[in-house]
Amino acid sequence: MTDSNARDRLAEKHQKNRQQRVEAVKRWVRYVKKNPPEKWGEQQNRVIDSQLRAARESNVSAEQYRRVERAGEVREHERTAEGERNTEDERDTGPERTTEDGP
Repeated sequence: MTDSNARDRLAEKHQKNRQQRVEAVKRWVRYVKKNPPEKWGEQQNRVIDSQLRAARESNVSAEQYRRVERAGEVREHERTAEGERNTEDERDTGPERTTEDGP
């Protein structure tokens, strides 16, 4: 397994996870539109409360969180730039040309 294959699989996994999250949000929006706040409000409060509790229990300071967030943004920028360079390289070199006599 090459690093490139591992990165590709990880990127595919992230894309699949993102799609699943988007679908979950869409389902929640449909649910909220069809039901009164009295029905979904308490559910939403429990979700938010559990997220806040988990954040407090993680023992990560705001500065640590921001530092990790910035590092992720830098890495994402580097990956995007790398992908753009690879695409440009492919365009510049193009497919290998062959003639009837060979390459």
